[in-house]
Amino acid sequence: MDIELQSKLLRLKGFLNEINHISYSYSQIGRNFPMNNLSDEKAKQLIKIYSDLLEQSKSLILNYEKQNTAT
Repeated sequence: MDIELQSKLLRLKGFLNEINHISYSYSQIGRNFPMNNLSDEKAKQLIKIYSDLLEQSKSLILNYEKQNTAT
């Protein structure tokens, strides 16, 4: 396999692995802290965590687009 092609595949796989990690984190948090029995304080913490996961996703997508336009 061409080195440049392999490098691009590895970068894409890296981005997808990061997306998978964010998704897994979201799933585990939802499983451990179901919304039907949260206190207000726990709900606020969960909102912060979910917002952080969205920011991570946004950053990841922006970095992907930045690298994708550079190549």
